[in-house]
Amino acid sequence: MSCSEPSSSSRCVQPPQEQPSEAEVSKLETAIEEFNVGAHGFQSVLSNLILGVEAEREDLRKAREQLLKEREAFENETRRVQQVYSNSDQITLNVGGHKFTTTVATLQLAPPPSLFSAMFSGRHVLKPDETGCYFIDRDGRHFHDILNFLRDGQFSYPVEGADYKYLMELRAEAEFYGLIGLVEQIDRYPYSLTRVHRASTMNLQDSWMYEDGQDEIVFKVDRPCQILGVGLCGTDGAYTVELELVEVDPLDFSIEICRIAEGAQSFTRSDMNDQQIVRMMLDSPAALTADKHYMLSALIKGTESFCCEECLDVVIGGGIRVTFLAWESPNGTTQERGQFPELYIRPL
Repeated sequence: MSCSEPSSSSRCVQPPQEQPSEAEVSKLETAIEEFNVGAHGFQSVLSNLILGVEAEREDLRKAREQLLKEREAFENETRRVQQVYSNSDQITLNVGGHKFTTTVATLQLAPPPSLFSAMFSGRHVLKPDETGCYFIDRDGRHFHDILNFLRDGQFSYPVEGADYKYLMELRAEAEFYGLIGLVEQIDRYPYSLTRVHRASTMNLQDSWMYEDGQDEIVFKVDRPCQILGVGLCGTDGAYTVELELVEVDPLDFSIEICRIAEGAQSFTRSDMNDQQIVRMMLDSPAALTADKHYMLSALIKGTESFCCEECLDVVIGGGIRVTFLAWESPNGTTQERGQFPELYIRPL
């Protein structure tokens, strides 16, 4: 039957709608509350991100402005320096009454913190004397070596027969001029060398073979110093040496903490020249301190050599106490006998 206009005798009745339970209403309200809380948190995070981006953008803008200012200042300074000096300009220095002629570029290119690169940078007003020279109140006897180092970065001076008094004077001049590289090259020369001779006897009858590995000694010093090299037992023939200096753990000498220096050198029969001990110098002096333990290791390949015996446990040289500690090397030598009759140190 279809529903028609209501009459007094009949009516179309709609079925009643089912109402949600209290549990369902509570669950829906909880979900809505959680959504609102999450939306608020997201909005807060988003706002913070926007603020962070804006702050970073402002920092970048300020940094760019600062960079542009510094670039402009650098370009202005460069133009000013170029107006003051031309790199190819010749310049004459009067060093303690000795005159030297060079170019502005040679002085400007001196590695910092050189006095010359600062003097002739154009940032300082320099006035030549009446003869057109720039006066430097230092000893001019050494300046030719200073100038040659500025030109090519090298210091050429014979090791054999070296005048160590002159080297010390030159080193003082190099320090004054701020030439660190020249100071380092001078320090390679064995001035103030002190021999730490530890071998009581040299066994020239029984030869020693190098078949089982390195010859090693462990030692420590009681004051800061530098080690310049070692004296090795000689031979009637020739050999090649690979030398290492390492810091070792004071409780376990087999544990290497760091490598300090290394080098290699070949010795011919003529180098030996019937010497019982031959010198092997490090490329550069290595610093030693009183609170550390060190190991010298030499891998030697060649003809049989002599052997030093009855070596001392403690040797004092140049006021430095050098203590040699108990250790057996892979080559079978100990602190009492082996291939290291001497060390060469420099007290500081």
